Amino acid sequence: MNPKLLYGFIGVLLIGFAVLVVTSKQSETPRPGVAHADKGREHVEQKNYSESEVPTSGPHASPVAWGVYETEQRDDQLIHNMEHGGIVVTYRPDTPESELSQLKQLLAKPFYEPGFAPTKIVIAPRKTNKAPIVLSSWQRSESLQTFNKQTVITYVKRNLGKSPEPLAS
Repeated sequence: MNPKLLYGFIGVLLIGFAVLVVTSKQSETPRPGVAHADKGREHVEQKNYSESEVPTSGPHASPVAWGVYETEQRDDQLIHNMEHGGIVVTYRPDTPESELSQLKQLLAKPFYEPGFAPTKIVIAPRKTNKAPIVLSSWQRSESLQTFNKQTVITYVKRNLGKSPEPLAS
């Protein structure tokens, strides 16, 4: 084969690939939640945060185990869970028990929603939340004034695993 034809063919393939990548990125709908700036992902022994909402990136310590907690968990540990692709759901202690029950039934075993059994979820109280329920993932969050099943499902489906280390446990 003529080298000029070969180089031309390779050039056309590269241009086509670049166009495909650019157009696919443009057609993506934004993920649900508010986007937050990247504050890094340095691993430290402990970092104290004073924000009213769970930070969604930044220096962090070891993650907590996935699951439901009845006590507050440290923000610096929850960030590590988000870095691993998880969703952190925090709620104010004054959130009605009926809403918490629905939230836990939706996001924790045994799952009650057919076809929806998310992994990598942490649910914990957090007294400094501005909203009664806050969904957090790597660099994103969504505040809910009341439990909304479809909003939670959509947030989890679209944000789970969207992080620097989605395959980490």
